[in-house]
Amino acid sequence: MTPAVQRGRFFILTGIAGLGSIKCEVKMSDIFVSYSFKDGEIAEFLCKHLTDEGLDVFRAPLSVSPGERWDEKILENLKNSPWVLFLASKAACASPIVQQEVGVALGKEKHLVPIVWDMDPSELPGWLKNVQALDLRNSSFGEARDQVSKIAERIKADKLKGYLIVGLVIAAILYVASKK
Repeated sequence: MTPAVQRGRFFILTGIAGLGSIKCEVKMSDIFVSYSFKDGEIAEFLCKHLTDEGLDVFRAPLSVSPGERWDEKILENLKNSPWVLFLASKAACASPIVQQEVGVALGKEKHLVPIVWDMDPSELPGWLKNVQALDLRNSSFGEARDQVSKIAERIKADKLKGYLIVGLVIAAILYVASKK
């Protein structure tokens, strides 16, 4: 086995003098989708497109396995996902649960993208007024898909930067360990 092997979403470090193997699991979704269940159809469109783009998307209830606690799973993924896409409809803006999710995203300084289609961006709650929204109100299906693809490209570029940083940290650990 090589000194650092990436398998799925975790890294295995081997060959560090006297340490044996260390498994560092990096388990998170790339994107957390916050939405009202009343907007399930557009959430499905968004998640399918992002998944087709190769991204890992968390969307309750589909991402919660039978027997798992919703509140724990949602909070865990919200905390660990670097991007939050907020499907900002009238129904979502009226939902206390969605408001809590967006509040956590703002508090944790996530990349937050409000996506509007049934309301003007100026109607977003006050705490979102300074966040640029993606306005799909007058977009065709193809235009909406293209806009989502642009967001996916930004997320993939951000994800690549993260992998490069992890790789550099692993290389530094291996270098320091080889000098002992």
